[in-house]
Amino acid sequence: MSNSNFSIEEHFPDMWDAIMHDWLADSSSESPDPDLPAISPKQRSLLRKVKPVGLMGRIVVLETPNRWTKESIEQDLIDPIKHVLKTRLDLSVSLAITSTNGDSADSDAEETTHGTGETGRGTHEGASIPQSVATAEDLSNTEVEQLVTQAEEKNKTTTEEAQQRREHDADELAGQYSASENRIDPNPSPTPRHWTHKEQATSEQTYRSAARHSSPTQPSSNFNDGLDGDSLLNKNYTFESFVVGSSNNFAAAACRAVAEAPAKAYNPLFIWGESGLGKTHLLHAIGHYAKELQPNMRVLYVSSEELTNDFINSIANDTRESFKRRYRNLDMLIVDDIQFLQNKESTQEEFFHTFNALHQANKQIVLSSDRPPRQLTTLEDRLRTRFEGGLITDVQTPDLETRIAILTKKAESDNVQLPEDVKVLIASRYEKSIRELDGALIRVTAYCALSHEPLTVETAEIALRDISPADQDVEIVPQHVIEVVANYFNLTTDELVGKGRAKKFVQARQIAMYLCRELTDLSLPKLGSSFGGRDHTTVMYAERRVRESLSENKKVFDQVQELTQKIKSHARD
Repeated sequence: MSNSNFSIEEHFPDMWDAIMHDWLADSSSESPDPDLPAISPKQRSLLRKVKPVGLMGRIVVLETPNRWTKESIEQDLIDPIKHVLKTRLDLSVSLAITSTNGDSADSDAEETTHGTGETGRGTHEGASIPQSVATAEDLSNTEVEQLVTQAEEKNKTTTEEAQQRREHDADELAGQYSASENRIDPNPSPTPRHWTHKEQATSEQTYRSAARHSSPTQPSSNFNDGLDGDSLLNKNYTFESFVVGSSNNFAAAACRAVAEAPAKAYNPLFIWGESGLGKTHLLHAIGHYAKELQPNMRVLYVSSEELTNDFINSIANDTRESFKRRYRNLDMLIVDDIQFLQNKESTQEEFFHTFNALHQANKQIVLSSDRPPRQLTTLEDRLRTRFEGGLITDVQTPDLETRIAILTKKAESDNVQLPEDVKVLIASRYEKSIRELDGALIRVTAYCALSHEPLTVETAEIALRDISPADQDVEIVPQHVIEVVANYFNLTTDELVGKGRAKKFVQARQIAMYLCRELTDLSLPKLGSSFGGRDHTTVMYAERRVRESLSENKKVFDQVQELTQKIKSHARD
């Protein structure tokens, strides 16, 4: 192979990975490279989310996971990226940035181009872009869409060929350099090199460096189940998976600000709103984003029930000092459903001192509740006044547009092709909470999968007939669910909520927990307490298991349908 045959376009994604690896490493180095722009922790986080689609002539096509990331990069990183590419590859490029998912209710996937400021055709010879275009700034969104598609197709058709040549190219290239004065170090230093477009052999070295730094492609983990270590953060709940609309845009912005500048923007941050509107999602997202920006940050998420249980256990086990260390040796404490501290005077007293210790140490505190602080009349005045000392923001019932966007994102994450008219049907019918939307979507998709019916408005109507919004005025409490489910499976209520691990107990208990989540507005910790004082993660696990079974097991689907009607009938009596 000769150097003149090396294609930067073909290998650009790998070269991008190598360049980003060095730039990100350099930004936290004690001896930074003066040719690489300094970037903040937030900017490093943004760059990690950028996927290189390809290089088409003088246009670099980049993909971001959502509109927020795209807009943040456009605001802060366009010039630094172009500078780095110019420095390392001697390429004066335009950037075409696309987002794969909208991050708000009114955003569709969109593309924006950012030009070089230089004159030139700047397009790949196969691209169907007008030849009179001077830079990427002149391209319309439609033309950029064409460019993105062409770059993706080009990558797809060349990947296999590049894989076959890669080892041969590297070996031949190493042979060429072993006979020259510019030898390739078999154990290259992590110190960033200066690669130029004119010295194509050095560009090839960039490509080979990419092979060292890049890891095998892994499936997206945005919706993985489970908790994140000691922080107790649910990996499903990130800003990327949160849909922003008019009902929650201020709350979402405040949460991002707190994650980016803990204890500097708003401290404490108090988020309130009715159950099922996304408060818990935002709390977890704050924790994830804060740790992403500062990996060593000590973050703890707990519910007020868990806080209370920890405190009670510390008294019973004579481990008060351990409790204090757990809750005060933190950089960020996130407490969900703080209203449940009502009538728990000893826990309120301890939390008051914990709050003061963290606040005085300039540590971030984030709280949520189903009502604003002034309405928490059962809490001590000194706690309420401290809650009011920071920023108070609410999340409201999502409007139709936001509900449709939520269904769209949920369907995409579940790999479900959801017709627009079905989205409108569900979003128009279920207005109260996001949890209702989620439950209705699961019911519809499970029904169609098990009955082998197409997903249409007609089949959706059939699937949803047993959970009509007309039933929303019926008040259902966990005891209703427990009694009906126990009777249905020929169990006693003690057996249902007890510790028995026999299969018949476990399955019935999980279905009861799922139905409590679907039919009541209680929080996870409160539901856990209703089932023998179990932890909220047990309820989360049960809910997930039953949801999975609904689309795979017709027997479980039929049981849930029948039990839903029985519970509503029982609640009316």
